Amino acid sequence: MWGSMHQYHEVQNNIVQQVFGLINRSGKGDSTSELHQQATRDLESAVSAWHSSFCRLMKFQRDFIHSIHGWFKLTLRPVSNDNVDGNGKTDLSDVYAFCDEWKLALERVPDTVASEAIKSFINVVHVISVKQTEELKIKKRTETASKELEKKASSLRNIERKFYHSYSMVGIGLPDSGADHGQVLDARDPLAEKKSELAGCQRRVEDEMLRHAKAVEVTRAMTLNNIQTGLPGVFQALTSFSALFTEALDSVCSRSYRIK
Repeated sequence: MWGSMHQYHEVQNNIVQQVFGLINRSGKGDSTSELHQQATRDLESAVSAWHSSFCRLMKFQRDFIHSIHGWFKLTLRPVSNDNVDGNGKTDLSDVYAFCDEWKLALERVPDTVASEAIKSFINVVHVISVKQTEELKIKKRTETASKELEKKASSLRNIERKFYHSYSMVGIGLPDSGADHGQVLDARDPLAEKKSELAGCQRRVEDEMLRHAKAVEVTRAMTLNNIQTGLPGVFQALTSFSALFTEALDSVCSRSYRIK
């Protein structure tokens, strides 16, 4: 099993190295969507399940061999001095010796490195998910502000049509009184306050749009960087671990106990 896993992880490790060649081609409008965020959450859940399964697998293997080892130790324990050789050593069976070697191999195998690599990648994906959530919040604020702006602008247009239709001469300055020598509203314009509110709303929308654009840029750059630095390490660790585990078990099985 571990030999096959090593082969698969080796192939996966070679494939994953290609992430170093990825570049950020994010263009205008390539913001995080709800589908993006859900996919990231699903990935985090999958990697978490992977980590749990790996830890359980190692625990169950160790528990199994410890149980077998303990059973053989109790079963083969000498009940009298007749089972002890001239050197004072117990003549244990080859099976017990094999289990003892197997137990030691499992205790020595460095599974913590692989486990921590997977766990570290969970944190990498979680950070991406948090950043995407922040970006979506800014996006929603931008959309809300834009809707408010459109609502205020539409309301002002309706008021202007009604107002200037009835009072067409109110607030009209002299043709040459403006900087562009056109018709402008003077200080008596009764809609000046609403227009000021609209201008303030317009500035808020522009500010939110800038924040959103910056958030998109940060999310994309951070996602690419985290994947490039986090993902290869996972498969490098698993490739090394599976190779060491396979080597350890092969060494145990190839000893003089004739169990292969």
